[in-house]
Parts: sequence; C-alpha cells; structure tokens
Amino acid sequence: MEGILFDIEMFTTPVTVLLGVVLLAIGACGILLGYLADEEASGKAIFWAESPFTDVSETPVESVRYLRAA
Repeated sequence: MEGILFDIEMFTTPVTVLLGVVLLAIGACGILLGYLADEEASGKAIFWAESPFTDVSETPVESVRYLRAA
C-alpha cells in the first residue's frame, strides 16, 4: 500500500487525487439527477421511496391513487 502512495506522490499529492475522485462523484450524481429530472419532465412518475432507478412508471402523476396508512 505504501508503494502505491509513494508512486502517486511522484506525480501529484494524494489530496489532489482525492479531490479528483470527489469531483468525479459529483459529476456522476449530476448526470444521474439530470436523467431522472428529464424522466419526470416527460410525465413519468418516479417513486423515490421504492426504487429511484428501476421503477419508472408510465402513468402520469395526477392519476396515482395514494391510500391512507391507518
């Protein structure tokens, strides 16, 4: 493990590498949220409580019937 860090330090500092990974994660989240926003804008309902990635229904949001819990 130390050898990998020493090799990285020859080119850049570990802080710079970690900041690059953080920026990459922020970019990936932005792309994902943009895709989900486009799906919602086209009229598809995304049920966040169940599954935000796979449950994209074809029914408009206005016609979804919510049942009372108690």
